[in-house]
Amino acid sequence: MPAHAIPAHSDLEVDDLWQAIEACYDAGWTDGLPVVPPTEPLVDAMLAGGVWDADAVLLREPARGLAVSARKAAANAVMAGCLPNYFPVVGAALMAMSAPEFELHAVSASTGGAAILIAVNGPIRDEIGIHYKENLFGPGFRANATIGRTVRLVLRNCLAAIPGKLDKSTQGWAGKYAMCFGEDEATSPWEPYHVSLGYSPSASTVTVMAAESGHNVLNHASADPEGLLGTFADTMSAFGSLSSGRSLVVIAPEHARKIGAAGWSRSQVQEYLFAHATRTYAAVKRGGKVEGAGNVTGFHPTQWMETDPIVQPGDEDITVPRGTCPDDIALMVGGGDAGGHSSFFPTWSRDRSVPLITQEIFTP
Repeated sequence: MPAHAIPAHSDLEVDDLWQAIEACYDAGWTDGLPVVPPTEPLVDAMLAGGVWDADAVLLREPARGLAVSARKAAANAVMAGCLPNYFPVVGAALMAMSAPEFELHAVSASTGGAAILIAVNGPIRDEIGIHYKENLFGPGFRANATIGRTVRLVLRNCLAAIPGKLDKSTQGWAGKYAMCFGEDEATSPWEPYHVSLGYSPSASTVTVMAAESGHNVLNHASADPEGLLGTFADTMSAFGSLSSGRSLVVIAPEHARKIGAAGWSRSQVQEYLFAHATRTYAAVKRGGKVEGAGNVTGFHPTQWMETDPIVQPGDEDITVPRGTCPDDIALMVGGGDAGGHSSFFPTWSRDRSVPLITQEIFTP
């Protein structure tokens, strides 16, 4: 059976569990790690954990006219190791990925190697155990690992995003196995991320992002926001990821407390980072980001009139920012209570990139 033809229910024999797992490998249904065989009772129980009928479409991929039903999503959630009460988060993430502006086909097929990053806000984090403290991007937490893994298995098994075939990632990164975490709302000096978008604090949401691998932002020394955020801005403007795309900055509690103690608002932080995560156009040219023949790597092609890679008079006076406005920088808080380590995630981008999409989560 081809990998993209995951059945509505499993017809695998499970008298010998090991053989059933091997049968899933033979069918091409795995991400390289063993999966739970998706037997019909397990898929039914997973489906019952959500709010959708079996044939309801949770994910549409318009470029190839593909759709993923709730039952197929449930089968992949079983294989990933989800519990049924995780399924509302899975379904909401898939619905968010259906937004046309998310450009799922391009994200899945590009050489850029983006992972689907999933950030969760609201009460459901604690209700189902989504982790947002130490090692929030790493292993050890079932809800984080299996929700993120389900999305990857859906891409593989239902949309045929198979490495070397449709998925042409040059290198990829480990987030393509699973990348799901919660925001540490209680530690944030601001309202939770979803509340900043207009959702009620009592609502639960999932935000999806086509993310490049994260960049560690190390600063143990600075106590003032300017010095601290200057380190963030320098990381965000590194040539390796500088583009006109969006950004997600996940601020560690130690850093968040320093920013909060100074009374800086969310918008002040966004404005500071946008103003300082910059290079001059001359530096961009010297850094090899201008290819000539009208192609400025990583930037919107209409951003500058002149694209000659040779530094010209006046290039030192042109500022090249990360993104196009302060709102292109999303801010969340998460991580262990101690440690001056935050993270910056660039969006998948050679150019403007796709936005972050937020979807409300509904439970039975």
